[in-house]
Amino acid sequence: MRRKTSSNKPKSATKRKVAVRSPRGSRRTLKPLQTAPKSSATPIVSPEVIQRLEEFVPTELPFSYGDTKLILLVRDPYWAYSYWDFSGETWNWVGQKLREDSSLKPMMRVHDLDAKRFYDLLVSLEAKNWYIHLGTPDHRFVAELGIGDGNSKFYLIARSNEVRTPRDSPSDVIDAEWDARDFDEIYRLSGGGQAGLSSPGSLFSPRKSKA
Repeated sequence: MRRKTSSNKPKSATKRKVAVRSPRGSRRTLKPLQTAPKSSATPIVSPEVIQRLEEFVPTELPFSYGDTKLILLVRDPYWAYSYWDFSGETWNWVGQKLREDSSLKPMMRVHDLDAKRFYDLLVSLEAKNWYIHLGTPDHRFVAELGIGDGNSKFYLIARSNEVRTPRDSPSDVIDAEWDARDFDEIYRLSGGGQAGLSSPGSLFSPRKSKA
């Protein structure tokens, strides 16, 4: 019987060699993996610089950027998207008006400039954006953000830019200046019917321009 020899080295410090069989059946021994030495190079950005940069980076987006405005963007022939912002003075003024008159509500007044009519819809000022159903293609619109009672009272906060909704059908406008002679001229300038200028195997034949 073979006696087991004891070792004073801890198991964690014992290096083991791993044998791997190659495709041809031969055996080769892999060397133990060596850890890369720690780099003594100094970091590119010092901790003091990182601390100063963190002081200038806000942890949260501000509620307002201090500019009172309303922007209107067309989404499709029937809908538009609006977003707004207001200064601290405007926000305080709105809060004072709402406390003085409980009948006032935040609302959007949408003007159809072509039909010469408008309608009001309730919004939330804190949301700072709203989808608006315009309902009429190929019309010009302007929106007004404010507070009102739905009747005679309306206090304007901001007025939007003018937008126009696209058509929801093919255009019925026909160019009256179009003439068949224009087509003949374009065909001639593009090399139509001329040998070596048109595509190989073209079936087009030379055409005479009309007098």
